[in-house]
Amino acid sequence: MRLAVFVLTAPFIPAMLGAQSASGAFVVTLGKDTVAVERYTRTADRLEADAILRDRAPSVHRHLVATLGPNGTVKMFVLANRPAGQPTAKPLLAVAQTFSGDTAVMQVSRPEGDTTLRVVAPGGVPYVGYSYAVMELFLLHLPATGDAKASVPMIPIASGATYPTQVWRLGRDSAVFDWLGGPTHIRIDADGRIQGADASLTTVRVHVTRLRDIDLAAVESQFANRPLGPLSPPDSIRVTIGGAAIALDYSRPSMRGRRIFGGDPVPWNKVWRTGANFATRLKTSADLVIGGHTIPAGTYTLWTLPTPTGWKLILNKQTKAPCTDAASCANPRRADLWGTEYNADSDFVRVDMQVEKLQVPVEEFVMSVAPQGVGGILKLEWETTRAWVAFTKK
Repeated sequence: MRLAVFVLTAPFIPAMLGAQSASGAFVVTLGKDTVAVERYTRTADRLEADAILRDRAPSVHRHLVATLGPNGTVKMFVLANRPAGQPTAKPLLAVAQTFSGDTAVMQVSRPEGDTTLRVVAPGGVPYVGYSYAVMELFLLHLPATGDAKASVPMIPIASGATYPTQVWRLGRDSAVFDWLGGPTHIRIDADGRIQGADASLTTVRVHVTRLRDIDLAAVESQFANRPLGPLSPPDSIRVTIGGAAIALDYSRPSMRGRRIFGGDPVPWNKVWRTGANFATRLKTSADLVIGGHTIPAGTYTLWTLPTPTGWKLILNKQTKAPCTDAASCANPRRADLWGTEYNADSDFVRVDMQVEKLQVPVEEFVMSVAPQGVGGILKLEWETTRAWVAFTKK
């Protein structure tokens, strides 16, 4: 996740909140499923937190400790992930990070080997997915009242990079983080402690509830053998139809008790990433004809525009992450396009789709490409909707 941002910029230094002691717990949910539970204590010079994470297999017990300087700045940070219910197991991931001057040095250990990473990040604090205890460290630096805005870098754990984001303080009781493709809205108390969070407008779409305390051992016992696994696992299709080799790569989110179309995950009248994570990619070895339009052989990203009265399929020419200069544009190893980085200026074509209502809900989003008549059909199904479009080889 990219919910937490933790670096102070100069305009925030006056009128900071004090480094209040705190303790409590956070429950992170996605629809009907509990994704993570965290319990923490914080004093003026130390943060310690334990969490149970179910967004992977096996479920993980995460333990982290941060040594703090003035106003919640981080001087040292250690983290260890072990399989839940196995406290003596070798860590699946161990991180030790130290800060000196404007440089953060990170020692990363995994079963396959060790890595040392260095990043230039003056005043940086690690980013830890689903750790709202760590996020509170940033909130300690916000002014107690009034609106404020800053561009903030942060350091993802086990990454040799920093990422900027925008953060706002809105009055005394709320803050906004612009990260993961949209704003996370956070409720805070007068001392900057998180009371709840709504990330439904981001790619992770979780909700966070604060509790005074929780029996983490009981949670671990309950969830150790009940991982959710990856929340939107990747899938791919490889098929040859009419002499055209077609490849489709996408990710598969689940309903998890949510209303999908016209709800939080897929609002009406907005372009949808048609899956999750990286943008869905369609590659064809031969020219195709879809909805009367010729689609030249090549690679495209695939999107849809769902509305209450019909759907459109969008094929877009942008397949790589946006570049910032000529050198990055020319880099053949530039990352693939993330699913929140849609650019309508790169649309190649939009065509109407056929839509049907399903009698039995489909829990996990699924796409398919199959022969039909003299060509084929590209189809998607989720919740109670099936949308499809026919194609032929030119």
